[in-house]
Amino acid sequence: MGITISIHDGVIIGYSVSFLENKLILDIETVTDEIVTVTFENYLAHDFHHVMAGSILFDIHEADLNTFFVENREQFENFKLYAWPIWYGNTNELEQDLQKDNYKCYVISASLGLTGYVFAKALKIKRNDKFSGNNQSL
Repeated sequence: MGITISIHDGVIIGYSVSFLENKLILDIETVTDEIVTVTFENYLAHDFHHVMAGSILFDIHEADLNTFFVENREQFENFKLYAWPIWYGNTNELEQDLQKDNYKCYVISASLGLTGYVFAKALKIKRNDKFSGNNQSL
């Protein structure tokens, strides 16, 4: 039986992006006062809204790419003018390219504050040994 780390109702205490290491990191204080780090590995891009101190997470889940693009088609039609998150001619092409390259879409929902999504190939959650002295990858 594995160890479970719950981020539900956790407070986001910071986030950072490293374009050199291709990762986005969220640091979260859980309801049990642990500091955990959520790392989006092989990071491509993110779109966050309502960024503020004290943001309280509801959930992070992997969305089905097809459903995500159906629900957000208009937004991505506008984004293609800026070649975001990559160069593409239409949203079908973007979806196919992301699937071909094994990207996933992680949707972040909140009870308060930060919401959005991240395109990355993997997500890992671990206790942050910088703060707790206990580091376990899941």
